[in-house]
Amino acid sequence: MPIRMPSSNARHSNRTAPLLALVSLIAAGAVVPAVLAADNPGAHEHGHARLQMAVENNRVDLMFNSPAYNLAGFEHEARTEAEKNQLAEIHRWLETTPLVNIQAANCRVNYATVQLGGNMQAAHGNDHHDHHQEDSHDHHEHEHEHEHEHDDEGATHREFNVSQQLQCDRIGTGEEFTSALMQQFQNLEELNVEWVGPSGQGSARLTPSARAFTLND
Repeated sequence: MPIRMPSSNARHSNRTAPLLALVSLIAAGAVVPAVLAADNPGAHEHGHARLQMAVENNRVDLMFNSPAYNLAGFEHEARTEAEKNQLAEIHRWLETTPLVNIQAANCRVNYATVQLGGNMQAAHGNDHHDHHQEDSHDHHEHEHEHEHEHDDEGATHREFNVSQQLQCDRIGTGEEFTSALMQQFQNLEELNVEWVGPSGQGSARLTPSARAFTLND
């Protein structure tokens, strides 16, 4: 299903208000879920991801952050056609699939952006290799493998950052939300959800066996 894109002016005004409210609350420390305060996972921890929501009327704005490993199973630059195709499919899924939905499954993506970035460090083996031009072929092969290890180490902090705006036909009071993220991506073991909505703010911790939550929990 193609993403419906509103006009430029409408998209800016409709998309920014709830997200700005959410970002402002988080920056001010207002959204600090008590359930997470005592056991907050690191900024980049495999198996863990974070989803933030702002609900206004029948619109939901979402920000999702996850280590790339949780979604792709690797964090290095795509090297093979299979890996490139896998990343393209992940992008497509994140752009077109609501990250949360309600029981009636009537939420749809109005707008989405997907970014894959991270701290890509240069390999450390290059300078070391320059000082060993006369080493044996076997040692050269070892250094070559060592450089690849550093390449992987430099890529271990790549993350997906996704924003979505959903439009739902109707979001009722105490509506139950579910997320398809953990069903789609088997390496995602825990999803921390934080929200701001008409009933206030709160949080939930989802697992593969518990993927539902309500905003007034």
